[in-house]
Amino acid sequence: MDQQQKKPGFWQNIKQGSYITGIVAGTGTVVTKAGLAIYGFSSIGPVAGSMAAAAQASVGNVAAGSLFALAQGTAMAGIGTIALPAVGVGAVIGSGFVAYKHFKK
Repeated sequence: MDQQQKKPGFWQNIKQGSYITGIVAGTGTVVTKAGLAIYGFSSIGPVAGSMAAAAQASVGNVAAGSLFALAQGTAMAGIGTIALPAVGVGAVIGSGFVAYKHFKK
């Protein structure tokens, strides 16, 4: 007898899309937090002797809305501020995967 390979159904695709969402969100959060820490942005301000401290010293007064202010604000706000956009991006990628698998049939 010839056994046909059954294609995954819609709910299986949803499950796989959820995994992708989690992986993208988790990875994006960790990489962003680690990247900010590497450059010297911390929850209490720029770390002494870091690239962030050198940049702040060279700029002087940091303008609101500048890239430096955005990076420092994100580092000071905590992991939730980073995780929420990462979950959104992960959801878009995961749902795109589900749509692709569903309509590929």
